[in-house]
Amino acid sequence: MFTQSFSVYYSPLNFLATKTQGVITAIRNKDEQIVKKLLAMGVHTGMPITLEQRFPAFVIRVGRTRIAIDKDIANSIKVRVTTRS
Repeated sequence: MFTQSFSVYYSPLNFLATKTQGVITAIRNKDEQIVKKLLAMGVHTGMPITLEQRFPAFVIRVGRTRIAIDKDIANSIKVRVTTRS
């Protein structure tokens, strides 16, 4: 019998609070160039991600890299939350 409880929480990056940590589960955007640009910057599914700042731009940490992105691009990144602030 299971005695441990757990929850799974998925969200687009732009809905998360600062200092929230998670794992990238998908990158989806109608503009394929945006997806290619994120992949070129090292933003891949399965990578750990932290939202460091929301304003004036979204600043994310993926691995050891910090990247500033706008709200539309942040909406393209889907995250499984591991630690909420």
